[in-house]
Amino acid sequence: MKNTTIKVSKTTAKRLHRIVGELTKNLGRRVTLEEAIVYLLENSKTAQRIEGLESKMIDDRKKILSLMQKKFYGIHSDDLKEYDYNDIGG
Repeated sequence: MKNTTIKVSKTTAKRLHRIVGELTKNLGRRVTLEEAIVYLLENSKTAQRIEGLESKMIDDRKKILSLMQKKFYGIHSDDLKEYDYNDIGG
């Protein structure tokens, strides 16, 4: 793959180097700036997926709660009693 040059501020470069240091420590091997950038990009995608899933879970929870609060007509309190399976002769 052909490389290219990117220009970042000194502050950003320091932050990237800190991330390189952390990755080096965690992985136990030397890590390049490119690997650090790839790591950040991949984790950003993961974070976005997690946020999407959390949003879906919140929506699903609201739907379940609304179903639980829904009244069902035609049901009598006897319908909610526990059934005695011993009376079927099995």
